[in-house]
Amino acid sequence: MAKPKRQKDRAAAARRTARRAPAAAVAAPVVAEPGRSALSSNPNLTLAKVDAGVSVVTAEQLRQNDVRSVDDLQKVFPGLVIENRGNRAYANFTVRGVSSPDFYNPAVQVYIDGVPQASAAMVQDLENVDHVEFLRGPQGTLFGRTGYAGVLNIVTRQPRENAATVFGTVGDRRKDAGFAATGALVPDTLFLDLSLKAVDQIGQIKDSNGTNDAIDGSRSINGRVGLRYAPKGGPFDFNVWASHENLTSNEETAILDSDVPSRIYRSSVIAFPYNRIDRDITTTGLNWNYRFGEFTLSSTTSYQNVELKRQLFGFQFPETTGVFNQEVKVAYNAGGPFKAVAGVSYYNETFERNSYVGLAMQSLNKVGSQGVAVFGEGTYAITNRLDLTVGARGSIDWSSINYTGLDLSTFAPLAFTNKAEFQGAQPKVSLGYQVTDEVRLYGLVSEGYKAGGFNHAVSFAADASPYKPETAWNYEIGTRTNLWNGRFVFTSALYYIASQDKQIYVGPVGLQVIRNAGEAVSKGIEFEATLKPTDRLTFTANANFGRSEFTNFVDPLSGVNYNGKQVPYAPDVTANLFGRYVFDQHVVPFDIALTGAAHYFSQVYFNESNTLGQGAYTTYDVGLEFLIPRGPTFKIYAQNLTDVVYRTNSFAFSGTVLSTIGQGRLVGVSGRWQF
Repeated sequence: MAKPKRQKDRAAAARRTARRAPAAAVAAPVVAEPGRSALSSNPNLTLAKVDAGVSVVTAEQLRQNDVRSVDDLQKVFPGLVIENRGNRAYANFTVRGVSSPDFYNPAVQVYIDGVPQASAAMVQDLENVDHVEFLRGPQGTLFGRTGYAGVLNIVTRQPRENAATVFGTVGDRRKDAGFAATGALVPDTLFLDLSLKAVDQIGQIKDSNGTNDAIDGSRSINGRVGLRYAPKGGPFDFNVWASHENLTSNEETAILDSDVPSRIYRSSVIAFPYNRIDRDITTTGLNWNYRFGEFTLSSTTSYQNVELKRQLFGFQFPETTGVFNQEVKVAYNAGGPFKAVAGVSYYNETFERNSYVGLAMQSLNKVGSQGVAVFGEGTYAITNRLDLTVGARGSIDWSSINYTGLDLSTFAPLAFTNKAEFQGAQPKVSLGYQVTDEVRLYGLVSEGYKAGGFNHAVSFAADASPYKPETAWNYEIGTRTNLWNGRFVFTSALYYIASQDKQIYVGPVGLQVIRNAGEAVSKGIEFEATLKPTDRLTFTANANFGRSEFTNFVDPLSGVNYNGKQVPYAPDVTANLFGRYVFDQHVVPFDIALTGAAHYFSQVYFNESNTLGQGAYTTYDVGLEFLIPRGPTFKIYAQNLTDVVYRTNSFAFSGTVLSTIGQGRLVGVSGRWQF
C-alpha cells in the first residue's frame, strides 16, 4: 500500500508544481481590454496573432525575476534598457537602439491602465500588477508622439470577488511593505480597489569624511483607490481611480569617475550639499466601455500632476508638469474576417521650471504643448491563414515657450516668447501568415513620430527657436513559434530603423541646445525563448544583437562630425537568461524552487562623441522560493550577487568627470500572502 500512496503524493506534488509553474512570456493568451490594454487595436486579440514585436509578462513572472519597479523591466524584455541619468525622473529608455538624449521628451511611453505617464513619472514602483505589455519599435499609428521607439503598458489586477494581498521585503539595503485589496460592494457588479506600498531603499555610496555610509538612499510611499462598475455580461462598465506617490531621494549622487570602483563620494572635492529630489505624482483616471452590437465604444480620460523639487550641486531647480489626456475610440468586431479600431485623441501639457532659485541668476521657463490626432487601424483576414493590417494616424501639435531670466553665455538679461506648429502622418502596414498552427511569420513597415517643441532647460538665446519632430521608419520581419504543447516557445525579429531629424543636444557643455542635427540607423535581431523540458524546470531567455549609429550628424554649432559614432545609451548587445527548478521532494508539504538569472550589457556610451561610457558587464541574481499551498510564499534572494559596480551616466563638470552608478548587491527575504 505504500507505493500507491507515494504515487499519490507525487501526483499531488506535480499538480502543485503545475499551478506554480510560470507561463511563457511570449505565449500568454492575453485578451485585449479596451481602455486598459495596449493590444486593444483588435478586440479579442491574442498575443500569437499580433504581427509585430510584442511581449507580455505576467505578475508571477515579475515576482520570480525580482521586478519591483519600472526600471527593473529591462530584466524580462528583449532590447529594453532603462537606466537613471542621475535620478529616476530623468531615466533613459532605449528600445532597439533608439533612445532620446532629451530628459523631457523620451523615446518610449509608459502607460498604467491605458493612462500615459508624464516623462518625470515613468519610473515608479510597481504595485498590484496583473501583467505588463511591451510593444517594440515605432508605434506612431496608435500611440502617436509618445510611442516613438516603443510602448510599455502596465495593467493592474481587477478581481471580481473579495480579495486581499499583503507583501513585504526585509533586506540589507531595502525594506518595503504594502497591501492590495478588492471589495465587492455589489456582487458581480460594483467593486472597490485599494492599494498601498512603502519602500525604504538604503544607499550604497559612502562619504569620504566618514559622516555618511549611505548617501544615495530613498524613501517612497504610493497608494491608489478605485471604483469599478463592471456588471457581468452588461453592456457598460467603468473604472475611476486616483493615485499618489511621494518620493524623497538622494539617488542623484554623482561621484568622481575615479571613485566609481570604491563607491566613494569625495566631499572634500565635490564641496556641495548632497543632491536631492522630492517628487509628488498625483494621477486621476477614468476608463469606460459601452458595447452595442458589433461595436465597443471606449474612452480614457486622465490628468497627472508631477511636482519635482531638485537640488543639484547646491542649486534649486523645481519643476511642475501637468498633463491632461483624452482618447475616444470605437472598435469593430463582428466575428468575421474584418476587425478595426478608429478614434480621436487630445492632450494638453503645461511645464514650468525655475532655475537657480533665490539667486541673482534665477530664471523661469514655461513650455506649453498640446495636440489633436485622428487614427485608425484595421485587420482583414484574406484567407484563414493570411492577415493584412493597415493603419494611419494624422496629428497636429502646438508648442509655446515663455522664458524670463539670464543668458548663461553672457549673463545678460534675457526674455523671449515663441510658438510653433507641427503636423505629422504615421502609416503602418503589416502582413501575417500562419504557416502551421504552431508557426506564424510576419512583415511590418511602420513610422514613429517624436513631437517637436522647445528646450525645457534654457541656456541662452538660441533656445528661443523650436526643434522639429523626429521621425523613424521601421522595417521588420519576424516569426512566432509554439511547439510541443507550449514547452518550447520562440519569437524573433530582424529590424532596420532609419531615423531622420534627430533631436540632439549640440554646442559646448553647459550651453547646449536641442537641434535637428542628423540621421541615425539602428539594425539588429532580437529573440525571446521559453523552454520547459519538464514540469519542474523552466528556462527563459531574450536578447538583442544590433548596432545603432549616426550616419549623417555634424554639430551645426561646433562643426564636429559624429558620423559612425554609436548612439548614446544604446548598447550593441543586451541579453537576459532565467532559470527556475521546483525540487522533487516530499520532506515538507510545500514546494521549494531555485531561481537564477544573468543579465548582460555590452559597451554603452553616454555622449555623442563616445568619450564617456561604461564597459560591458554582467550581473547575476539567485533566489530560493518557498511556496505554501493556500498560504504565504517566501523568497530568499540576492540581486547583483557578485556586487558588480557599473555606471549609469557620466558627464563633464568643472574640469573633471562625474558619474552615477547602478544598484550594487541586494540580499533579503520577501514574502506575500494572497487571501
